[in-house]
Amino acid sequence: MANDPDEMTPDVEETTAAETAAAIDDDPAIAEAEAIAEQVASSRPVRKTATDTKTKKGRATPKQKRTGASEEEKRTGPIEFVSQSVEELKKVNWPTLNQWQQYFWVVLVFVLFVITYISLLDLGIGAGLLAIFG
Repeated sequence: MANDPDEMTPDVEETTAAETAAAIDDDPAIAEAEAIAEQVASSRPVRKTATDTKTKKGRATPKQKRTGASEEEKRTGPIEFVSQSVEELKKVNWPTLNQWQQYFWVVLVFVLFVITYISLLDLGIGAGLLAIFG
């Protein structure tokens, strides 16, 4: 039989791993690519693992005190709250009149577009349901 795998002989010569490695080592393009790959791999940051003995502290971290509210923290009164709010509002980068007007028109056009879109969907679905169940 011509299709029997036992009777078929390979047309390609079998090479050993040592011969393949020697052929790869002789190719300058592969050697250059390997050198570039080693350089890239060495330039990447290395993640520290938990098994590194150099990075361990060697001691337990002290726990924080778990008391209620510390004595340094005090409640903010209404007057102080308002003054802090005013200070924060002074830091805000408020838009100019021209920017306010542009924002107004953009929002208005968008809202009108959404109203039109939803109204058309409502009319279309309503007409379809009326035709089906009407």
